[in-house]
Amino acid sequence: MSWRPTSPEALELLRKARHQIAEQGDGRLALLLAGVELYAVLGREFDLLEVMRLFAHEMHQAVEETPTVRELEHLFDWDPPA
Repeated sequence: MSWRPTSPEALELLRKARHQIAEQGDGRLALLLAGVELYAVLGREFDLLEVMRLFAHEMHQAVEETPTVRELEHLFDWDPPA
């Protein structure tokens, strides 16, 4: 099943509904809504982790074989022989 992230407003409305239902005494429905909320939040986090993983892989390829800070410092501090 593919995940489509929801808006922060939708998550907040879900959280408020869960609290109201729990206050009214329907613990089972509140627990079910807590599971839905957890699924939604974790789905958003999973999508973020996937984006970060892909970005890290692309950035690794982009910076591979580039000079290190020490190599650059040595290059720019180097005085040619007179």
